[in-house]
Amino acid sequence: MTILVTTPNGKVGSEVVKGLLARNIPVRVAAHTVSKAQQAFPGAEVVPFSFENADQVQAALQGVTALYVATINDTTLEDQNRLVDLAKAAGVQRIVRLSAAGVENTDAPLRQNELYIEASGIPYTILRPSWFMQNYSTGSAASIQNGVIAEPSGDGKTAFIDTRDIADVAIAALTQEGHAGKAYHLTGSEALTRHQVADYISQAVGFPVQYTPITDDEHRAAMQNYIPADYLEFLLMLYGGIRAGWTEVVSPDVNQVLGRAPITFAQFAQDYKEVWLQPEAVK
Repeated sequence: MTILVTTPNGKVGSEVVKGLLARNIPVRVAAHTVSKAQQAFPGAEVVPFSFENADQVQAALQGVTALYVATINDTTLEDQNRLVDLAKAAGVQRIVRLSAAGVENTDAPLRQNELYIEASGIPYTILRPSWFMQNYSTGSAASIQNGVIAEPSGDGKTAFIDTRDIADVAIAALTQEGHAGKAYHLTGSEALTRHQVADYISQAVGFPVQYTPITDDEHRAAMQNYIPADYLEFLLMLYGGIRAGWTEVVSPDVNQVLGRAPITFAQFAQDYKEVWLQPEAVK
């Protein structure tokens, strides 16, 4: 068994690689920068990989039995679907696709790629996680150091998921039987408002953090220089879903797959509090 992991520097992908290594399962890391990945994941096989480079993709897939797929924001649907075709040609026996909660109700490229995987004939598992807890320890970390969480979420609730739980579900789907043809909705065990998120982080760090609701236009103005326009509009659509109550559903899937309760937001805040206490946030 050899498992190929794409986007290993992602919030989930990095945990998938570390989890496979900890279980002594052969893992091949598909890296944009090989030297960086070799440093980050000692003991893993590292190969050069860009979604748009068909030769690199084909080479990376040789001898692979299972494939973990996550894509960066600007990966084209054509390149995503070509990866599936090349995986089938290489004899890959299962695909685990990191997707997003609610995407099944859209015609977004992510959903189109899900459908392409489902039609490929390769046994697959789709992971549709809710919003990551780790968004607060990365992109929002600097703002939190200043005591502020600003999002266009209104008073909507979200059943946040820890990326470590997503990775454990991915590893189960990559290495165990019984997950083929499944689409898992991955959430934590409680639905929280952003005010509650701010309270949990405040308790962990020992200084007040407050949630400030903002409008879509304010968020667009703040983020337009940092992320692609199409992806920003996709995010704003998801924020609209939060305000509409779409993200407050708590799913039992993590518990059913892993046989344990999901990590709580309180535990996440304790585990990551050093990020918010540092002079400069970790990006």
